[in-house]
Amino acid sequence: MSPSVWPAPPAGACGLPASLDVEVGILGAGIHGAALARELTLRDISCALVDKGDIGGGTSQWSSQLLHGGIRYLLTGDVRQMREGLAERAVWARIAPRRCRWDAFWMPHRSRLEGMAHRVGIGLYDRWGADRPGWPPELALGGVPADAFAADPRTPQGPFRGATAYADLLTWDRDLTKDLAASSEALRLDFHEPESFEEGAGGLVAVHVRDRRDGTLRWLAARQWVFALGPWTDDALRGWFGDTDRRLRLSSGIHLWFDPIPGCVHPWAIRRPKGRILFVIPRDGRLQVGTTEREVEDGWVPVIDAEREELFGALETALPAIPWRTLPVRDEESGVRPLVVARGATTHLSREALLERHPRLANLTLVLGGKLTTARLLMDRLATALTGRPCAASTTAPLRLWDGQSPEIR
Repeated sequence: MSPSVWPAPPAGACGLPASLDVEVGILGAGIHGAALARELTLRDISCALVDKGDIGGGTSQWSSQLLHGGIRYLLTGDVRQMREGLAERAVWARIAPRRCRWDAFWMPHRSRLEGMAHRVGIGLYDRWGADRPGWPPELALGGVPADAFAADPRTPQGPFRGATAYADLLTWDRDLTKDLAASSEALRLDFHEPESFEEGAGGLVAVHVRDRRDGTLRWLAARQWVFALGPWTDDALRGWFGDTDRRLRLSSGIHLWFDPIPGCVHPWAIRRPKGRILFVIPRDGRLQVGTTEREVEDGWVPVIDAEREELFGALETALPAIPWRTLPVRDEESGVRPLVVARGATTHLSREALLERHPRLANLTLVLGGKLTTARLLMDRLATALTGRPCAASTTAPLRLWDGQSPEIR
């Protein structure tokens, strides 16, 4: 997709009046914006959710589709962030069971010493993440039996001598984002593009948004504003308010989707150099592999040949028994992670988020960085800060399903 082109809006009209007034205006309907809309609704606070595209239609639909504590944080020593993620993983399993599925991930090892290190580290990961609502009892954790490992078609000719299984949670990220929005009473202004802003008394008063479906111009006023724009934050603030600060660095990762390979049942998480993890995950009747990483300048980026080649090379090195280059690629996607500005390689940057008050507009909060797993927790904290109202129901109230499907777990 061209960096300058957003998805075309659907046919039909919005139906909202030309003048709107709420307590909190939210620009950006990704995982953070949608989660905040739910948090505000739980607190009986009116809000509007504005996005240039569809709900969950940007970077929130191209994540790794995992709700996890971050097994790689064992390598970086960021135990606090890992344990926070593990606690949130359990919350998601409770409030969104329809959008989550537990699985036992295999992390293969190349030597007995590496296998011992995996068992210790992964043992701590699973111990700290022992709260696993709905865990299927047939899934085994810990050392993978030698015969089961040898029977996996990814094992022959490869460098690995065994594997350790750990627990993590698969999700469907775009559905999850839409469910969060559906669990709110927010005025929904999807496919609306901001055109101008009204300021007054050191704050942001209102925004004029144009409906991309039929060109209707609407006026939205709010007492508090939150911009949860993901990787588009810096460009938007530069264009709207002339901000020159660089708040984010953008890191792109890719996923390729293949037909299922018989015998590939469990997800594999393979340690790579520079703290990277190569995932090979059977899901939804296909095989998902990814991800590589490169620093980019925009929220819309295509998959480039060098990324594709690097990923194929990693697959051939780690799993040579599979003829990867002969398999048809059924789909490919490139997701952009907004990382808070810091020096060094993006592979070593934290996925933590920051909440920043705009230096000139006192009633504007910026959501910077962050990840899928901890989005609810961060927006719970923000909603409490904005309203002064903690809300215990945030961790227990089940999400509504946006598509009206059966609430049974798939």
